[in-house]
Amino acid sequence: MPEPMSPRKILIIDDQEQTRYIFRHILTRAGYSIAEAENGTQGLAMAMSLPDLIISDVNLPDMLGYDVCRRLRSNPLTASIPVLQISASFVSDESKVQALEGGADSYLTQPVEPTVLLAQVSALLRLRRAETLSNLSSRQWQTTFDGLSDGLALVDSEGKILRANRTFLESLVLTASEVEGIPLASVFESRFEQRFSDFLEEGTGGRSVEVSWNSRWFRARFDNIESDPQSSNGAVFLVTEITDHKKLLETIKMSERLAATGRLAHVIAHEINNPLEAMSNLLFLSIEGTPAGSDVHGYLTQAATELVRISEITKQILAYHRESKNQVFANTGDLLDGTLAMFRSQMLSNKIEVVSVIHCNRPLKVYPGEIRQVFGNLISNAVDAMRGVGGRLIARCVESSDQRTGAKGVRFLFSDSGPGIPHLIVSKIFHAFYTTKETNGSGIGLWLSAEVVKKHGGTIRVRTRTDGPYRGTLIEVFIPDTDGKRMA
Repeated sequence: MPEPMSPRKILIIDDQEQTRYIFRHILTRAGYSIAEAENGTQGLAMAMSLPDLIISDVNLPDMLGYDVCRRLRSNPLTASIPVLQISASFVSDESKVQALEGGADSYLTQPVEPTVLLAQVSALLRLRRAETLSNLSSRQWQTTFDGLSDGLALVDSEGKILRANRTFLESLVLTASEVEGIPLASVFESRFEQRFSDFLEEGTGGRSVEVSWNSRWFRARFDNIESDPQSSNGAVFLVTEITDHKKLLETIKMSERLAATGRLAHVIAHEINNPLEAMSNLLFLSIEGTPAGSDVHGYLTQAATELVRISEITKQILAYHRESKNQVFANTGDLLDGTLAMFRSQMLSNKIEVVSVIHCNRPLKVYPGEIRQVFGNLISNAVDAMRGVGGRLIARCVESSDQRTGAKGVRFLFSDSGPGIPHLIVSKIFHAFYTTKETNGSGIGLWLSAEVVKKHGGTIRVRTRTDGPYRGTLIEVFIPDTDGKRMA
């Protein structure tokens, strides 16, 4: 069963014991709980217990009831408590006006009929309950309004912003004082650098329009609130950030282009292999039929050497773009060396010295294409960090074990001599769509690399320095051996 409601508490402030007794008798019989104070000071102190209603005499020994009421209204804790002022001395209309203007909710003169007193008390308590429910409803509405994931601004019939929720303000880096009472057109044009009239024309019929600001993208929509077809009672303006969505679309497009380029390179490399083999045979026969030591013999030998290099490049391209739907055993040293080979031209053009230390010629069961993609992302980031200024990239792999789990595997280390990563953003570099390359980066390379390493049961860690003689970034990838016998 629900617990019975506690009786409403009423505070009586009056220096006359007889008056307090009469009021107490009338109100307790009506079911109210009564507290009493003999003067204004005591009454103000007892008001801090937050009674539901205060009945105060005007002519108190230490201060007038008008002053008591004003002090109650000036305190945020007691400002909402209804006050009924009663007096046998101040009975003129001027006294009533002064009491009401000072914050009293009602005014009665003595003597007071019990039925009139109870009716006034009941009416004031009903008003307070209605006000409390209204405030609760307002807080609930504001909480819901601010909790929306989309930015929302309410606009009046004159086009001025009445109220904006928290998401709207945070998304557009604004404060409530900067938007409330300001024309929506002014706020819109200050952020999106587009005429509001053009936006309205493009968004006719409530259509969403994509707008940009500070390298961020939003979907904006403006809808009129119509009470009838002939008039408008205002509008709502909705903004939804779609920056991540736009980046994802661009990433998908880029991935498709890269995949198509990779497939084309794979086809070209495969088709080149046959004529290369024929050329190799012809050069061998030509070298055998040419006197040793002659200029022609030297030219043919040099051509044969370059042909071997071309053949190696085609093999690396075929290996790099060969996909596998299942895990297979792959030589980890070959995976690393083959990926480095794909970036050698970029290294040379950017004056980057490459040092590779391969001490991991043991097979691991992996998805080779995905591991090459991880290595490619890390190497590409290192090249970007040193682009135009040169430097050194050290790529190493060693047979190792995870210090936390003891699992055996292979550890890959990529160390560059670039400017390093600011420590404030190190924790963000593996987040999806986070990039420091502005429009030149998609923000998914390191995130995807971390996901691939996690998929293989491994770990990826970063260490970096931005100052001193040994600045740069070291990224460490550990891939465990899922078939222990191979690493035994």
